[in-house]
Amino acid sequence: MIEEILKYPVVKNTIKNIFNSQEIECITRPASFIVKLKKEKDDKVTRIIILPPKGHTANKIDETSPHPETRKATILIKGGVKVDNINFSILKDVIKFSYYTKRDIEIAGSYPYAPINKENPYYKEEIKSSREKFYVVEEKGKGFYHNLINLSNEWVLLILEKELGFQKSPRIADKIKNLSSDKQVLINSFVEMVQQKGDKIFDENINLVNDITKFNLDKILPVLIELLNISETGKHEQCTIYATILKLGKKDKQKTLTYLNQALDNKEAQPYYLNELINKIKWKPRISH
Repeated sequence: MIEEILKYPVVKNTIKNIFNSQEIECITRPASFIVKLKKEKDDKVTRIIILPPKGHTANKIDETSPHPETRKATILIKGGVKVDNINFSILKDVIKFSYYTKRDIEIAGSYPYAPINKENPYYKEEIKSSREKFYVVEEKGKGFYHNLINLSNEWVLLILEKELGFQKSPRIADKIKNLSSDKQVLINSFVEMVQQKGDKIFDENINLVNDITKFNLDKILPVLIELLNISETGKHEQCTIYATILKLGKKDKQKTLTYLNQALDNKEAQPYYLNELINKIKWKPRISH
């Protein structure tokens, strides 16, 4: 269906105007689609989010996604899209912006996502309409965890603009140079699949993930920690590395914690993921204050 939506005149023209005929890709998420440049800038990113009827931007409707790579970001609701319309449909009360007002929220499961908890005093909701532009992430913490939910039965187009924080590029060559050639090939294949598929790798390439988790922990943990710096392109790449490290943490809790704490002290990777992994592997839920 998304292939047809991308051909609608209003969608096609919007893509052309925003990306100036540069090479793009369309990423399929569980309940949304992201149109983006194949090669994005390191500091500012513009993306088009297309929500199907009742769609949402997080993996599940009752959870929120983290955005540690983002300094601040805005969403512009263009409106509904229909095959016969050359303009966006004006939709009132179409998007529910579900978010937390701070970063320090307890998470659950194998991914660093915070479930929606309406009893939490830091959880908020706002209802937005067509043509509204608003901040979804602010530096003070608002929207670090958020979900955008389509309340309508229409396909809706949003424009995301975000400023990225400093991102370190992962460098694994030195960390794998002493491994056998077949193990180097395996690790490089894993990295390539994460870049191509993100968290879909757990459904489509689980054998590759299992092969990675069979490595000697002293060899693979430094590599995976470095890979927490992988670029986020909408496929939840960093969360995929997080989940893989968590699998290793279940094999050898103490050794994994030693590497993670050392990485945190040396600022080797995104502190958000390192802290969440440490808390999760310790099996001590964080208490929010």
